[in-house]
Amino acid sequence: MSQRYWEFSRLTVVFTLSLTILAGCVPATKDVDSQAVAPHLEWLAFRVRSDANVSLNADTGWAAPENSAADTQYDQPFRFRIQVRSTVSPPEGHLLRLQYRHNGETWHPLGFARFPYPDFATPVVSVIATEAYTHGEETERLLGAADLPWDDGAGVNAVDSTPVWRTTNDALEWEWPLVIRRFSDGPSFAEDGDIVELRVVDGQGRALAGQQSTEIRLTAAPGHLGGTFIETPNRIGPYQSAAGHLYFFMEPAETDNWFMAVKSTDAGQSWREVDGNKRPYTGDLESVSSAQTGSVIHLIHQVSREVFYHAFQMDDAGSAQGQWLVTDESIATPDEPPTQFADLVARSDGSLVTLYGGAQRLFMQSRSAQGVWGQPQEIDSDVPPGLSGPVMAIAADDTITMAYTGRDGSGFVRHLRADGSLSARQAFSANLGTSDDQNGAIVPMVVFAETGETVLIYREQTGFLFERRFSSDGLLSAPVQVAQNTVITNAVDSEQVGADLILHDSRLHLLFIDAQSRSIFYTRSSAMGNWSAPQAVVENIQAAWVRGSVHRDAAGNPVYGFVFDAGSMGGSGFNRYQALPLQPVAQ
Repeated sequence: MSQRYWEFSRLTVVFTLSLTILAGCVPATKDVDSQAVAPHLEWLAFRVRSDANVSLNADTGWAAPENSAADTQYDQPFRFRIQVRSTVSPPEGHLLRLQYRHNGETWHPLGFARFPYPDFATPVVSVIATEAYTHGEETERLLGAADLPWDDGAGVNAVDSTPVWRTTNDALEWEWPLVIRRFSDGPSFAEDGDIVELRVVDGQGRALAGQQSTEIRLTAAPGHLGGTFIETPNRIGPYQSAAGHLYFFMEPAETDNWFMAVKSTDAGQSWREVDGNKRPYTGDLESVSSAQTGSVIHLIHQVSREVFYHAFQMDDAGSAQGQWLVTDESIATPDEPPTQFADLVARSDGSLVTLYGGAQRLFMQSRSAQGVWGQPQEIDSDVPPGLSGPVMAIAADDTITMAYTGRDGSGFVRHLRADGSLSARQAFSANLGTSDDQNGAIVPMVVFAETGETVLIYREQTGFLFERRFSSDGLLSAPVQVAQNTVITNAVDSEQVGADLILHDSRLHLLFIDAQSRSIFYTRSSAMGNWSAPQAVVENIQAAWVRGSVHRDAAGNPVYGFVFDAGSMGGSGFNRYQALPLQPVAQ
């Protein structure tokens, strides 16, 4: 590499990176002139690398042979390496960028956007950052004919263009880290079998002679949802319809936080949005809870100073579609809580009860079976401390267990009886923590149908989970530690404990996110305090959220099916589905 090249290139790298940070982080979307050809430049060769983590000059991790189309998966970073040559270097030198087109449509500039957490926008395709090499790291010859005159190119990292270069008659290689997303701003959704083409252009957007383009064929990995998790402490599915289809609620992207219902017709292997034209328009999905009556999923949704009700109709055995029934029905406007928290349960007659946060207190509100909301009722109005973190569960006789946290680190539990009266509250812990990120200390609760006993699992500020039982007549058992693992809380500003609880065949099943490894662990219990040794079921991730339910797989067998965020850092593209078989209890 000539000394002149590197002196100019170092200055150009700094200048290009600065411009990208100031103005280029949101990829351009305008159409480009697809016919113009760059003079004096030739695109000699390319290769797609599926392993985005190998070093820049490793001759491994390729997705396909040289100069061949490649298959890759949505939300899975990959790399694109090219070899080019210039016959003439103009005074201003050369720089290279990429363009893309989706399913043969218009060519667009390919810009930079961070993954999985973008700065400003979430495009379908973008250049991303990588830890595999530094920007400007020299390339070695990996492509093309071995007898071509050669000079070093460089790896491109977190910017959309190469440095300016002036080498003539030598082959140079450049490599970009890229990603193609399942869901992106719009919201838009990319189908399995879609094709994204890539091509190389000069600084004026003119295509290079030589190679024309390469095709990237896209599929979603089995169980992949993509999108962004709703930051909720309560249940959002998956729900299963009478036809056996699964439904879950999420956002398409952190930068475009619409409310979406996604559906799987193949036992969680693939997912897509349904009834997107009628989705709710209220964003800020930080506190959402749901409850089911028949084929209808009712949703409560608290934003900073307002509470909304939505309802979604699942398909049944005679209908192939699901649809939004109610969207954005405003039911209350409390003062802004320190942290948004809301929960919802459905009574046997179809009426609903919700509990949500205010500035200092919690508010309870009911909806009749005929669809009429009553007035909010503040609870514990005259007694300290300030309250947050409500979680509810309902028994077969319509007795509702209400648990919530105090701003002084306390936790309380009580019953809302079927006649509307409240039992006296009882403290179940004084050690939940006092910071905002510890408000959501309570795991979603379950109730034994036979006895009406509620299982209360919560995280104390030490990080450990504890179990207590709350009987139908108001007796509270002694606490028992669930496991020796500490459990994450407030993962990526979610202000909730990273755990989920279900009940099946009189046995409890618990998933939790280990605070140290951020892997997801599973444990079960068939008797009070008798928890199995936790087993890692999803490893080598930076898990943030997990929510699941009991439903049936394609063979009709019961499973603990759950959706988890495998490490989006609050961004998008990492939601996945997995199912654990539920074996019947031995007689």
